[in-house]
Amino acid sequence: MGLYKDIDTDFARRTLKIIEQYDRTKTPGLVNFEVTLLVNCLVGLLILPHSRRISAIPNLAIDKLGEWSIEASFITSWGIMKKAETKDLRTLVRRLRNSVAHFRIEAKGSDEDIEYLRLSDRNGFDATIPVANLKAFVTKFAASISTQ
Repeated sequence: MGLYKDIDTDFARRTLKIIEQYDRTKTPGLVNFEVTLLVNCLVGLLILPHSRRISAIPNLAIDKLGEWSIEASFITSWGIMKKAETKDLRTLVRRLRNSVAHFRIEAKGSDEDIEYLRLSDRNGFDATIPVANLKAFVTKFAASISTQ
């Protein structure tokens, strides 16, 4: 694919392609590492472009997060909110970024299948998100920052 023309958007586009390629080639069974790939994508999409692409994140209120596959019920606690903060997509992305950056991730499910990821941060944020919803969120997030 060559050099990045614009690393901020190209990285997100390439991450989407990696997810698509994995979906096309994955095999059923215990050797399926979809959740590991998902966490790696979160690392890349939430941490790397955070300081340069934060303005590309739409300013969506909490009641619109369902459009991004995140239901309010997944978030047990938003943590300590600063005076100017609101419960919205940008705050969610920052809290998810903190969770991933500090590896505050816990897998939930059975021995055969990871069904949920619990993400938390030192600020008191706590969310348990079904893997399918998190994958849909990652896909939408990558698409949103790759087009700005």
